[in-house]
Amino acid sequence: MNKTTKKILLNYILSPLLMVLLLWLIYRQVTQKDDFATQWEGFKQHFSEGNKWLLILVLLMAPVNWMLEAAKWYKLLLKIQPVRYFKALASILTGIAFSMVTPNKIGDFAGRILYVDDKNKLRAAIATLISNLSQTIVTYSFGIAGLIYFNIAYPGTWQKLTLIAALLSAAVLLFVYLRIDLIADWADGKKWLRKVIVSIRILKRYSRTDLLQLLGISFCRFCVYNVQFLILANVFGAGIPWLEGILVSGLMFWMITVIPSVFFADLGVRGYVANLLFTSTNIAASGLAILAGSYMIWLLNLVLPAIVGSILMLTIRFGKSKV
Repeated sequence: MNKTTKKILLNYILSPLLMVLLLWLIYRQVTQKDDFATQWEGFKQHFSEGNKWLLILVLLMAPVNWMLEAAKWYKLLLKIQPVRYFKALASILTGIAFSMVTPNKIGDFAGRILYVDDKNKLRAAIATLISNLSQTIVTYSFGIAGLIYFNIAYPGTWQKLTLIAALLSAAVLLFVYLRIDLIADWADGKKWLRKVIVSIRILKRYSRTDLLQLLGISFCRFCVYNVQFLILANVFGAGIPWLEGILVSGLMFWMITVIPSVFFADLGVRGYVANLLFTSTNIAASGLAILAGSYMIWLLNLVLPAIVGSILMLTIRFGKSKV
């Protein structure tokens, strides 16, 4: 089976089938908790009575999320090819557009480096890894906090095993991140990497202070979309307590991160995980509210910036951007 056939099989056959399966499982989750008609009426009532100022706040938080990611990218590019902040923002939005249609968002690399000179594209791709790793470490931290809560509130074997695996993974990721220069040292001695070693050495330009600042920005960004989700879910009638909500939503975003997905299945994965954690444990009063909050976050923080990024791609001419 060649690569083209595998791609067609994954993107156009297996992914839609997985999406259908996930939607069916989500329907089962929602209907098992309570009468669906009752939930639907409650959802409509909460939606019509929802605090419009909270909804406006959530909308305003969406561009804050994009701008924080752009701040990370701007800081990383200072050591490669300094650009204006708004060009860094355009690069982020374009990366999101590419990531939406590629498995596990790997297209983010291609979108970001469109705004970088050809000689710096590989270095920029490596810098993207640093940016993504900083966000992943923060996501793992919140996920571990959620797993600790689950081990206390809902003890079980899988909870313990998952927590142990998450702790070990987080420790490895944090060590690699804070000692990112060791990767460059290791690559220096490999003959098969000599053609790209100059680009890999970019890792040595980022100090421990730089890396910690990136973690700080990633932490702020995580808090933004965590709060967005909780506000939306509660406006729609989920009734989630804030302390439990922060812990469980942190675990939800961690699970979404570690579960491989592609464009068609991503929406189903989000809905299934959200309902599994919130409604199956009775933390939330309404499965429909959880779904609405989860999908609104998806639209605001992924689909909307992807649309903007797609439009921005039209401004690129022969590797140059008008931004």
